[in-house]
Amino acid sequence: MNLDTGSRTTILVHYYRAMVGRADTWRVRMDTTTNWAIGATAALISFALGTVEIPHYVVFLASFLTFIFLLLEGRRLSFYHLWQQRALLLEEHLIAKAITPNASDADDVALSELHEALAPHLGQTVPTMSLRKAMSRRLRRVYVYLFLAQFFAWVLKLTIHPTSAASAQEWIERAAIGPIPGAFVLTTVVGTLLGVAVLATFGGGPWSKDKTPL
Repeated sequence: MNLDTGSRTTILVHYYRAMVGRADTWRVRMDTTTNWAIGATAALISFALGTVEIPHYVVFLASFLTFIFLLLEGRRLSFYHLWQQRALLLEEHLIAKAITPNASDADDVALSELHEALAPHLGQTVPTMSLRKAMSRRLRRVYVYLFLAQFFAWVLKLTIHPTSAASAQEWIERAAIGPIPGAFVLTTVVGTLLGVAVLATFGGGPWSKDKTPL
């Protein structure tokens, strides 16, 4: 098809609207998953701390659900990043140049630059951000705080229920789950938190090199 500059611009405008719409859809899905994780954490912590008879490992159920939500939200972030990245390319190479003085003098150059930037994207629906990186980003923004809240709630549960712990040894013994010793449970919990911290710190790469540090 031989299209003039005006026709190509019209196509790009509609393409931009589609990319913004897709990015907005995935962003809403991300926010929904975050709300689920926060709600589940709040409900299970309240349930665990509200009654003496409730075992301490109920808090681990909140951690398990939070991890599932993190996996889901990481996938949703990777798709959000894909569509937002395309919208940002249009903004940088088309819209930004269109609103600058004497932009009409450089229309062909701008469209040529945009073609080079979008060419690797066209026809592709596979996210460009890996799941590991996406999970790291969401850990930094939201989920690491949920895991910390669950950890402190677990510590508080062991400290106050059924009565205030009289010593560190008693506290560790309370951490036992059936035949599993409390020391082993505590070591596993701390090791898991360290693993989460490593993923959050090193898994997502530096934010300064990314335009969408979500």
